[in-house]
Amino acid sequence: MELFYSVSMRRVTTLKDWIYEEKSCLSVSCKNVLAFSQPTDDENSDDKFNIQYEVAVLDLDKPWEPYQVTVTTKTVVQIEWDHTGNKLLVVDSEGLCQVWQMQDYLLNIWSLLGQCWVTGEEVLAACWFHNGLQVLFDPDKRDMISYTDKFTRNSRLHPSLVQFGSSHLDGWLVITATGLVCVGVIMNDGEIITATQSLAPGHLRLCHADIAHTGSGEILVATSDGLLTSAIQCYIVSLKLQQKSVIISCKVSASLYLKTQMEYGSNDCQNMKVTSVSFLNNDCSDLLLICCGNSRFSNLEVWHLLEQMMPLHKIFSMNTAQDTMNKTPKWMHKATLPHNSPLVSKAGPKLPMSRNLGETTGFIPYFAIAYKDGTVQLIHRYTFQIISTSNVDTLCQTGSTNKGSGDKKMQLSHVTSLIQTGSGCGIVLIHNGYLNVVRTYSSSRDSAMHLPSSSIVLLLEYTMVTGRDFWDVLLAVRQGMIMSVSQSLTDNFQKQTHNIQEYIFMRLLSLKVALFGSYTAGIQKAGDCHARLVLHAISTAIRGVLRPKAAAAQDKSPAERVSIMCSKHIDGDLNSIISSLDIDEFHVDPRTKDKSSTTLEGSLLSMQPLTQWVADFSLQLLSSVRLYQSYSTFAGSSLLSDHTVLGLLRELIIIIRIWGMISPACIPVFTTTSYVDQLDCLSQLYKLLTRAWALCKEGRGLEYDDTLFDECCVLPSKVLIPSLNQSFCMDRNGFSIFTQQFPLSFTFGEEPDYLYQGRQSLYRFMPESPLARSQQHDIVRQIHLGVRPSETTRQCSRCGCQSLLRNIAKSDTMKAWEQRWAKHCLCGGHWKQSK
Repeated sequence: MELFYSVSMRRVTTLKDWIYEEKSCLSVSCKNVLAFSQPTDDENSDDKFNIQYEVAVLDLDKPWEPYQVTVTTKTVVQIEWDHTGNKLLVVDSEGLCQVWQMQDYLLNIWSLLGQCWVTGEEVLAACWFHNGLQVLFDPDKRDMISYTDKFTRNSRLHPSLVQFGSSHLDGWLVITATGLVCVGVIMNDGEIITATQSLAPGHLRLCHADIAHTGSGEILVATSDGLLTSAIQCYIVSLKLQQKSVIISCKVSASLYLKTQMEYGSNDCQNMKVTSVSFLNNDCSDLLLICCGNSRFSNLEVWHLLEQMMPLHKIFSMNTAQDTMNKTPKWMHKATLPHNSPLVSKAGPKLPMSRNLGETTGFIPYFAIAYKDGTVQLIHRYTFQIISTSNVDTLCQTGSTNKGSGDKKMQLSHVTSLIQTGSGCGIVLIHNGYLNVVRTYSSSRDSAMHLPSSSIVLLLEYTMVTGRDFWDVLLAVRQGMIMSVSQSLTDNFQKQTHNIQEYIFMRLLSLKVALFGSYTAGIQKAGDCHARLVLHAISTAIRGVLRPKAAAAQDKSPAERVSIMCSKHIDGDLNSIISSLDIDEFHVDPRTKDKSSTTLEGSLLSMQPLTQWVADFSLQLLSSVRLYQSYSTFAGSSLLSDHTVLGLLRELIIIIRIWGMISPACIPVFTTTSYVDQLDCLSQLYKLLTRAWALCKEGRGLEYDDTLFDECCVLPSKVLIPSLNQSFCMDRNGFSIFTQQFPLSFTFGEEPDYLYQGRQSLYRFMPESPLARSQQHDIVRQIHLGVRPSETTRQCSRCGCQSLLRNIAKSDTMKAWEQRWAKHCLCGGHWKQSK
């Protein structure tokens, strides 16, 4: 394990005379957004004993920017993200359960969706309902070609609560110390329905509980009263929706007695108690971790739930088949892990995996445990052997050293909170007021936690298929393997079917932006991938609005006809290829071509910013050909050698010219010099792109064609070249944290200066003035916002791109375009409201 970075959290300044050992709650979403709780000073009170508790979130890529969700005067005991990463369940010590959601999908603006109060109850465990969707990660299938064979859906898993049509409903479930089950269901109209039921006929006195989902859609609850001589009681909870009410059914399941009770005498058992009961994770109901001990040592017992065949007497047999015999669940003891210190925290794996994992895969699944003496151990998920052992003081030495603080009180020597990231490549822990992110896998072959590049590629492909965020997987990627990992991703992607490629191509480009953005020498490649990402999104929107006249399956769409014509015509004459196409097929909506021209022109006019971006991007690429004289690589160099990009630009220019014939208002605007006022810019762009495309198809470099090189060199003297920033996102600062020497040290609210150092290598290719660089550009609508936008804008938390917060589209086509990027940026990052 290696410390990646540590963040100094805001600490309680009034507590100077005692050690403050408040356990913070942690939860990491599928988008790698960390939610945490921490005590803060009550600024409105003069009493130094008045402490309030803040719940905040932060993007793990920008750990110095926390955003407040809520503040409460009661201790926060549970924090849980839902499966979408947009809702947050917060439970305090008085039984108040609140559901907070991002307002307008903004990471720094939160609104209360609903709440329920379990009055006077202490909540021991909480979880969200399962939606029944789960894609298994199997390292044994890493050599398979198709993504559908590599990553299969768990068909045995069912939702926790379904409505009419068997679609799942969102909601949460909590278990209290008296054995009360409280359920909150979020209906489709936003209404919240609550229901309560007791686990047992009488009230219980519980100290520990945990919740896990079963494959049948039921919920398994494990409880303990804290006594070593008592059994670990398990219950099965099932939910059913009847009109506007929820029916909760509870029944007893298989229970167990701890093995530690049998190994120690009665006097020793009286000094020991059960300290924690938890499943391996919420999706793994067949593996239970139970810790017991005292102030001097602890035992962690691992129990596995099996189905045992129950033989029947022959008098009861009715020629029953062997597979329909009576089965009963039974807990089997698997391992006991002793340690000479109490256990304080556990971090279970979140990656859904099959138990049939081969030993030669190279992937090591684990769960982490932390003890009070500062020891942190990684335990194998299936063999339960200790893989590695570290000391938190040595591991987090940078974070533990509080230089210049003047605080002389004793520091804690153990971890207070611990959690794994989604892929298991990182661990988030809190120690001595520092939030630490630790790398778990090592690139060294001699390390016990070595992760080969094949497993890294498989993890990245898993994130692409499932839609999870890939930031935590980058923790296992070292600088020397980035290019090979990127090439492996591209090679595997080319082997997929056309439908799968269309489905995940945007995610692949976003992943490459992240990979090259985390590479010290890959800033220019990251800019090229970002430009291609925008190009693919816009081309999909432009080509998608074109429909064939008839709905017959054999009819090709107008976009497909253009693609076929472009592959046949290589003469570069734009007018000749347009004359061979039927213009009536290129109406945005064929049903409106016979209606009023106002409706049709308005629909095409709304897409003018997108067509303008295509024309500007073509100008930028062709004008940068002259840079081959001085540089081997520059912004756009990889795109100029890609015949796919050049061919796509040719097709789009043809469509734009035809749309201009239908509605002249949608034609891109060019600023030309006085002596070339009659220059047909679209025809000139198509001619140069066709020549460049033909050279790339032949495998020749553009710089070796003198005619093309000369025409591209004089292009800036004829037409004004737009700013490169609007296409290549020069101000992008995402994933730059990986380009630094670790371990890194941050402080809440203080942005590091190194984020802007990598941009200088891109600015040298920009001919425009510094004023042009400060212009804000809307990445979604492709319009200029000015230096200081007059309206409220939103900013991507990863790449830093800007966009208007208010929807300004009037046509259905652009409304659908804006709605597509309402939840996240084009790169996949969360939106946040700009200051």
